[in-house]
Amino acid sequence: MNATLDAQTADGRVVITFPESAVPAQERESFIAFIKAEWEARQNRFTEKDARVLADEVDTSWWDKNRERILRSI
Repeated sequence: MNATLDAQTADGRVVITFPESAVPAQERESFIAFIKAEWEARQNRFTEKDARVLADEVDTSWWDKNRERILRSI
């Protein structure tokens, strides 16, 4: 499949689009979470404490999404 990732600007905003069918739902959520984390990192000056809190949230989210798959493979 040849999926295209597009970026357009309109009304002072950048809009990123790609075909919904190009990426499974869980991977889309992960991709969007990555973009949000990158955005936050660039907008803020994290303290070390802030970075640890974010890392804990990401770890928890990852475990919640992958727990069953990991436990089944053990």
